[in-house]
Amino acid sequence: MRINKKIEILDSTLREGEQTPGVSFTKSQKIEIVKMLDNFGVDFIELGHPAVSKDIYSTIKLLNSEPLTSEKIVHARLKKSDIDDAVNLGVPWIGLFFGTSKDYLHDKYNLDEKNALEMIKESIEYAKRNGLKIRFTAEDASRTDIDFLIKIGKLAEKAGADRFSLADTVGILYPAKVSELVSALISELKIPLHMHCHNDFGLATANALQALQSGVKCVDVTINGLGERCGLPPLAEVTAALDELFKIDHSWDLKKLKLMSSYIDKITKTDNKYIRPITGKYSFSHKAGLHVNAMLKNQSSYQSMSPKKLARRHRIIIDKYTGRKAIQYRLKHLKIEYDDQLIDNIVLEIKRNPIVTNWTDKKIMQLAEKFISSKVENAKSSVL
Repeated sequence: MRINKKIEILDSTLREGEQTPGVSFTKSQKIEIVKMLDNFGVDFIELGHPAVSKDIYSTIKLLNSEPLTSEKIVHARLKKSDIDDAVNLGVPWIGLFFGTSKDYLHDKYNLDEKNALEMIKESIEYAKRNGLKIRFTAEDASRTDIDFLIKIGKLAEKAGADRFSLADTVGILYPAKVSELVSALISELKIPLHMHCHNDFGLATANALQALQSGVKCVDVTINGLGERCGLPPLAEVTAALDELFKIDHSWDLKKLKLMSSYIDKITKTDNKYIRPITGKYSFSHKAGLHVNAMLKNQSSYQSMSPKKLARRHRIIIDKYTGRKAIQYRLKHLKIEYDDQLIDNIVLEIKRNPIVTNWTDKKIMQLAEKFISSKVENAKSSVL
């Protein structure tokens, strides 16, 4: 067992947790969650992805002003604008992520391996020049060719990344495969490894614990296991297991776990059976704009298996995390004629209303009709 003497926990309730269908935290709720997590003693708190919406950006700005012991980190694409957001907000850590599997390179980015490596190098170097501490995440690492993944890890380390994270994006790993993956990377890199596990087969906690036993320094969790589809390893399960089963030295206040869990239950009203693997209501649901965009090109992008195999189908949820492609898809489905302006107007209106956690077909139609009517009236006025 190669378990680190100092295990770290990164909580992603405010970012990944808010990607649970039906969940949207208010600013005051996020402040409360951050304080609870800090008092509990997590090492990192992921404050969100600033580029998603003005609401999230302004909330991160507010959260960053909170005096915390936990390290603050934001989520970011390999885009200069995303990196600039982190710099302007003054958050010390940035979590750069990039899909590294062949399908992601082809379907999400339309890039070959050479150009992908160059993008990774340039983005890490740019973030480092701007004074940020960097965690680079290989999204879909579990479906990435191992030799290419090692090449990415070495490149990221050389470019200045402080941490390298392996993401089991569609939740297909099991403990033996986790050990195999981690062992391959840990022997090649000097910087600490992180692990991001999804619970599509109910193995997220087991995989997170196995990753730590195999030498990973930090694992991602959320309160109550919230997250896309079936979520992440629950904070309570991981930390209690590390304390009781592995006798890990730590400074976590386990007595606060029930209070945090009950608070999240109260404000989200999310029934755990909804994120149950395989049969849960949300097990094939997607709402993050980047996820939906990739799904529309290749349905296996963010699914561990075809829902048809289970007599099910995937669902696309529209809320403040949505993107242009999801709205375009919905308008086509509703047989509403659209142009770029209409899509932009609808996306902007949705992001202005973060309290709405599911824009139904009826609500989308009403929005479209409002903007179309306004355009017609403006055209009439200009003629007159």
